[in-house]
Amino acid sequence: MAGMFGLDLERLADDQLPTTVDIDSPLPPVRLRGRLQRQQFRSFSGVLSAAMPATTVTAFGQLDLAAPGGPAFIALMGATFPDPGLQLGLGFSLSGVGGVVGVNKRVDRDALIAAIADGTAGDLLFPPDPVKAALRVVPRLPALFPTAPGRIVVGPMFQVSWGDRMVSLSTAVMAEVPDPVRLSLLGILRVAVPDPAVPLIDLKATFAGQYDSAEPSAFLIASLTGSHMAGVPLDGDVLVLSRGGADSTFVLSAGGFHPAYPVPRGVPALHRLSMNLSPVPWIQLRCQAYFAVTSNTVQFGAQLSLVAEIADCGLRGQFGLDVLIHLEPSLSFTAQMRGSLAVEVFGETLMGVAFDLTLEGPAPWHAVGRGSIDLFLFSASFDFDQRWGNPPPALPTPPADLEARLREAFSRPDAWSAHPPTDLRRSPVLLSPSANRLIGDGSRVHPHGSLAARQRVLPFGVDIQRYGRSAVEPAERWDMASATLGAANATGGTTVDAFAPGRFFKRSDDELLGSPAFETYRSGVRLVADTSGPADGAFVRAGLDWETRIVQDPVSALRPDGLLRAVRIAALMESEQVAAAAGSVRDGHWWPAVAAGLRVAAEPPVVAADTWAMVAAGEPADAAVTPAELRRNLAGEPGMRAVEAWEVPG
Repeated sequence: MAGMFGLDLERLADDQLPTTVDIDSPLPPVRLRGRLQRQQFRSFSGVLSAAMPATTVTAFGQLDLAAPGGPAFIALMGATFPDPGLQLGLGFSLSGVGGVVGVNKRVDRDALIAAIADGTAGDLLFPPDPVKAALRVVPRLPALFPTAPGRIVVGPMFQVSWGDRMVSLSTAVMAEVPDPVRLSLLGILRVAVPDPAVPLIDLKATFAGQYDSAEPSAFLIASLTGSHMAGVPLDGDVLVLSRGGADSTFVLSAGGFHPAYPVPRGVPALHRLSMNLSPVPWIQLRCQAYFAVTSNTVQFGAQLSLVAEIADCGLRGQFGLDVLIHLEPSLSFTAQMRGSLAVEVFGETLMGVAFDLTLEGPAPWHAVGRGSIDLFLFSASFDFDQRWGNPPPALPTPPADLEARLREAFSRPDAWSAHPPTDLRRSPVLLSPSANRLIGDGSRVHPHGSLAARQRVLPFGVDIQRYGRSAVEPAERWDMASATLGAANATGGTTVDAFAPGRFFKRSDDELLGSPAFETYRSGVRLVADTSGPADGAFVRAGLDWETRIVQDPVSALRPDGLLRAVRIAALMESEQVAAAAGSVRDGHWWPAVAAGLRVAAEPPVVAADTWAMVAAGEPADAAVTPAELRRNLAGEPGMRAVEAWEVPG
């Protein structure tokens, strides 16, 4: 067989599939470029790009025919338009569109964060050189979109610019369905001033985010890798994380955290915000910084380093600052400062000075440090450890009235919430739409539902040693002793919520720093009047038969609007009555009373008479009347008819 596009068709016919196929086919006006790879016998991935005068179309994809749960594939497709793009008005233009489609796939959160850290995420969105980007992107597709039977990933991609591409945004929004629903975000935001071709300020933020409704949690991470300002390179990561559930936390960090802070679960290692201020090659001046806010701390710090050397002779120095502020149980901080400066000659220290100081406070103040001076012939050091000031004042007394606070909390309307039955099919009650709306608003309770009462003042079932800044001595323990709904015991379970331990327990600063910001405790009770569902024998199965009749419209020939409107209204009323009766086979609408077809009178309506008794008025009684005359005389009388004698039995 002859070859086509560089492929040996005879080997393909013998199932001798190549591992890699490179495509470069210039067929004016279209140029096809791409690469297809075979990882296993039934797993394929690759990239394909088609450049045309009006647009360039790029597609990344991965297909696994042997995946558990059926074939799985993921495809990212995008089309870019030449400058100036499709004008949208107000200086905005659409430079590219596309989409993401995946079957039996999901988005992996950790792999998405890793793609931001190493820059792979930027190559997924409208890359200028798709074939070159595929070398980094295609091997990461199985990790970014792992196989997940029954899951579907779908979403749009677009590229929007403003001010002649001075500001551009390339992003993909991906929805992962069915339940639990996850929304993932991937994008690149670039600000190039004054001209993207020769920018003086070029800020490039590659970002990714995800919202998970099951946990629930939401995070957004951005990296400034590849940015610079007036020739000064910029780098660093920014993260926002909010998580609920049993391990709830909130984190906002730019550049990382204090070295002594235990990083919460789900937070990756973040690069410091850094600037390289080196004016000439033999002077290296670099600055790093970070700032973070968590549930109970504020953190910030900076590090400045200097190296100015020629032939192993010059200066080396650094200065650092780390500050950790605790907000609970009381305001306190720890600040550590360090610095050093040395003159080196041929790699040896000729003279130098260094110090390390830690300051804690404010009540009491504690300063501890160490300093040293190094000369070519000798060195000297000194240490100090000083405390001053009064200890923190005693917590205000008397302690807080916890009973009053609990009563106030349970008296609030938002402390009560109504919940429908867990299985509506087991409830024999059928509610109207208006009743369902009232239950949805929380103003009514379903007859077989539940009512939850919860508070967020303090945790139940534990010893409360403090309440905020107030001491609780001796410790108090509060709990739900009993709950009734009407006259019956109504306890149907408990509710839980997240509480900050530092507000209720006496713990040291080190214990608070090393423990979770929030922990889960019981907060209320769920009220259920009858927790048992109806017995299976209470459900009656009945068949439903119906009869179809076609009735001709009796007024089809009449066209007055009033009569037609009346007929339509009557038909609508009949339909509404049928719909209302559809909920029960015992409704009287389905069993109308049968009209009587025959009625027997108590006495015969007529009596038989001979013709001799039928004489006309004014004639003698013995006058004879012929049957013909009798029929003629009775023709105009309603309800009377003349019959022959042989027609009357007996």
